[in-house]
Amino acid sequence: MENVHDRAHELARALQNSQQYRRYQRAEAQVSDDDESQQLIEQFRARQMEYQAQQFMGEQLDDGAREELAELREVLDDKPEVREYLQAEVQLVQLLADVQHIVTEAVSLDLPGSPEEPPRSANSEEDDSSQIQ
Repeated sequence: MENVHDRAHELARALQNSQQYRRYQRAEAQVSDDDESQQLIEQFRARQMEYQAQQFMGEQLDDGAREELAELREVLDDKPEVREYLQAEVQLVQLLADVQHIVTEAVSLDLPGSPEEPPRSANSEEDDSSQIQ
């Protein structure tokens, strides 16, 4: 029988050896010692999260908010090391999302509570009788 934890560690090592992760590590090292770059990234992320929360709550972004994000993005893009870091981060996040999608899709078909099978209660008589048969 395969040990799932061993396979998870193999996957983790494969991710650490991936081009996307190595690129991200290099780019992160470039911006980590630059206070100005760090401040710009933090400011951009804070605004981005704020605006995403507004959209999640059903609020429309006004033109001022859109312009502010565009201006921040422009400032970030003017710094090659920051632009590289953000691009590398996007690629790594996409890789992780792809892996998560693959795993989720593979196991969700047989999990109790998936759309195909309603969740079962451990105390349900119906559950006990279906296991006896």
